[in-house]
Amino acid sequence: MRLLVLGGGGFLGYHAVAEAVAAGHDVTVLSRSGTAPVDGVEVLTGDRQGDLSALRGREWDGVFDTFNDTAPGAPAIRTTARLLSGAVGGYAYVSGMSVYAPGGPAVPDEDAPVREDGVEPATDRLQERSLAKLAGEAAVTEEFDGVALFPRVGIMVGPRSTRFTYWPLRLAAARDGRLPRRVLVPGDPARPVQFSDARDIARWSTAMLAAGRGGTFNTVGPGRSESLAEVLDACLLAVGATADDVELVVVPHEKLLRGQLIDVDEEDRPLWYPEDQICQDAVDSGRAAAAGLVFRPTVETASATWRWAEDAGSTEAADFVEREQGILRAWRR
Repeated sequence: MRLLVLGGGGFLGYHAVAEAVAAGHDVTVLSRSGTAPVDGVEVLTGDRQGDLSALRGREWDGVFDTFNDTAPGAPAIRTTARLLSGAVGGYAYVSGMSVYAPGGPAVPDEDAPVREDGVEPATDRLQERSLAKLAGEAAVTEEFDGVALFPRVGIMVGPRSTRFTYWPLRLAAARDGRLPRRVLVPGDPARPVQFSDARDIARWSTAMLAAGRGGTFNTVGPGRSESLAEVLDACLLAVGATADDVELVVVPHEKLLRGQLIDVDEEDRPLWYPEDQICQDAVDSGRAAAAGLVFRPTVETASATWRWAEDAGSTEAADFVEREQGILRAWRR
């Protein structure tokens, strides 16, 4: 397949490039920097909200787009979809599971009702982002004449992500004595959690494009019923630690919120479960699983994320530990 990736230097886009190259596809990247994210790809210089001339007169079998166009009507996505219509076989636009209406089912599938403008309160932090994603889906549907693929993602983790890195880094530092042994566990450890390794979404999405398949799919940990405790066990295993190396202290989630012990915005703190913004109990991703989406074991994600974070010199765990220990002291009192 000849694949065009719009971006490719960040998180999911980078993994789409890497997975496609590993699968033997010919990859072209459009970026403002003109820098190749991995070896062996063609790079075109351009701007999603400006100069797209490098795309004119070219043809590809598929395009992978992660751009979050927050302007009304998603004009940048609309322009790109119109430009590539007739020149590309399939268009994958990455949407999100937050598009589902908070008042809908607790476990939405792809047919669940989605958000509407003016319905949710102004305090809903996901409303603007979600409406932008829905506008992006509409732009591709209306402007692109080929196969359209809409993976609706949730919490994505893995190498090059900075939120999930806290857990393996924190547990490894507790094991080594570099940080306190007492580690805060927020909320009920038995609570099921869902998340996705971005590499798995990237691999599946590019394979769907190569097969000429489209549709709307939830891509949030399908078939996974892991609890927070199991995720932490996987992180311990990934860093070569055991439960004897750390002291896990559970603080009920409602105490964290009602006691105002957490005043850091969700996007700026480690990945803790349950996340405040998520309205649903879980997401039904059975349709994607039936279409071949498979997620690797959590221990593999934790191990790769830990190695990447260590190599990158991440200080995430150390940066948060003072606040964490303050929460534990308040909880003890």
